[in-house]
Order: sequence, then structure tokens, then C-alpha cells
Amino acid sequence: MASTIEHSYNLIKPNAIDSIAQNNSNTPTNEKYRIIVAIPCYNEEIAIGSIVLRSQKFANQVLVIDDGSKDKTSEIARIAGAEIITHKTNQGKGVAIKDAFEFVKRANADILILIDGDGQHNPDEIPLLLGPIISGKADIVNGSRFLIKNGNKVPGYRRIGQEVLTAATNTGTKQKITDSQNGFRAFSSKTFNCFSFRQNGMAIESEMLIDAAQAGLKVLEVPINVRYDVEGSTMNPVSHGFGVLNPIIGLISQERPLLFFGVPGGLLLVTAAIFCFMVLDIFNATKVVAVGYSLIFMLCTILGIFSIFTGLMLWSIQNVRIKIR
Repeated sequence: MASTIEHSYNLIKPNAIDSIAQNNSNTPTNEKYRIIVAIPCYNEEIAIGSIVLRSQKFANQVLVIDDGSKDKTSEIARIAGAEIITHKTNQGKGVAIKDAFEFVKRANADILILIDGDGQHNPDEIPLLLGPIISGKADIVNGSRFLIKNGNKVPGYRRIGQEVLTAATNTGTKQKITDSQNGFRAFSSKTFNCFSFRQNGMAIESEMLIDAAQAGLKVLEVPINVRYDVEGSTMNPVSHGFGVLNPIIGLISQERPLLFFGVPGGLLLVTAAIFCFMVLDIFNATKVVAVGYSLIFMLCTILGIFSIFTGLMLWSIQNVRIKIR
């Protein structure tokens, strides 16, 4: 269950990033470990070549998963020296990441680095993510833009949206992740078979953290820099946020059913009790039944009992599923 995860939380001071990266980059990690950098992307012809070239010095192989791009993403990535997996149509980031994990398992890799293809992340910071994996301090290393105070000028609307999505994700994991939607992560080979890949879209970031908690994997965060002056998605941030939040809520309902259904059910029963007392008080004073309050009382009672019952049933099913595993 999620409560079994051992979560490590490290804060590396911003002024230490350059020295750590320099020290790690001088270590021939790719001679001791088979490291693959995977880059899921969609229409990223502007940035992909640079990301591939800058990632190669830290990896044995760079893999680009072109998720149905209509531009020259695959062509440029291939020229830069990347292995290419191409989707004929846009299937979603979750499918692209699933392909990356299937690839590293076939390649017998020791470490997988995921980095987005839009140029927001700096491949030169890959050693920051590799270090905790190699030292055995973590199974998963999550890059966080929010661990650098005043270092990343995150637009206000992005910060609010990220905090909402991260809070929802943390509800599902019972952990304190600071940047649940970051696409810059490292995974040890221990994690390669731990993810369900139920989500095809952008909610895959949260799903993987929830799966990691269920598997009892050690998660550690390190500070990374993120650029916002690169050409990015034209997707409406509001619709994008709700598009990610909706499946996260679905995941929470599956992983923590007592919280998701039981708490609202309890609140409904408390509300029902309040209206019940109001109905009785009015009846004692006037000998008249307050029909409106009575209807609210009955509705809240029915919904509350149903919600709590649903939570208990799903919780029981979840426990059976865990025992079967």
C-alpha cells in the first residue's frame, strides 16, 4: 500500500548544482552502467536535436519516442544520433513513456532517464538525477523546479495549477512531492516492471508516482532548472489542467477509496443530522413538518450511506487485490 513507501527528501542548495554536475560529469558512469535517455516528444523539431546531442555524453543510448509529430522531429533526432520509435498518430505521453520502458527492458538497461523534448529541461543536469540512483539512495529521482528558491521564475498561473495537481497527487501517494508534473526523472532497473501505464495522457506523471508508492519504491527529489522562454505547447492551460486533474481524481478514488468516498459520505451524514434536528425543532414548535428540510435530510442520508458503503466496498476490493499481488 502507499503507506509502505520510504520517501527520501533531499534539498540541494542552488549554488551546489554546478559543482555536483561537474563532478558527476567527470565520472564515466556510462562505462559502469547501461544508461538510456528517453525523450517523448510531439512536434519538437526546434529543440530535439540539441537535447539529443547534449544527452549523449551522459548515456549509452538516446531514445526518441516521436508521438505522431507532423514536423521533422524524427528526422532531426535521427541525424543527431538517436534511436527512434515512431507513432503513426498522436497517442499521448503515457503511451510514449510505456514504449520507453519496454525499450529499456529489452536493452537490459540499468538506468532510464526521462526528459521532455521541448527544451525546458537542461540535459547537463542529468548527473544530478543519476547520482542518487547510482549511490543506491533512491529508486526514482524526481526533478523539482520548486526546490530552487527564486531560481525558476514560474509563471503565476503555472504555479497555481502545479500546486493543485501536486496536492491531488500527494493525496494519492500519502507523500510530500513538490513537483508531481515534472517530466525530468531517473529510474533504476528495479522500477521497470512497477508501473501500470493506465493513463495515456499527461496524467501519467502522477500515475507513476502513485504506482511507485504502491510498490514501496524510494523516491527522492533534486532541484532542477526549468526554462519558460522556449516555444511550447499552445494548449489552453486551464483545459490542460482540468484534463490532467480529472484522471488524477480517478486514480485517488481507486487508491484511497475510504478517503475519497468515506469523508464526503461522513460530511453528508453530518449535514443530514443537522437538518434532522431542524425538522424536529420546527415540528415541536409549530406541529408542522418542514417538507423542504425533510427532503434535504433524506437526500443527504441516502447519499451519505451510499458513499460510505461504496468506499468500504472499494477498500475491501483493494485489499484483496494487494493480497493477490
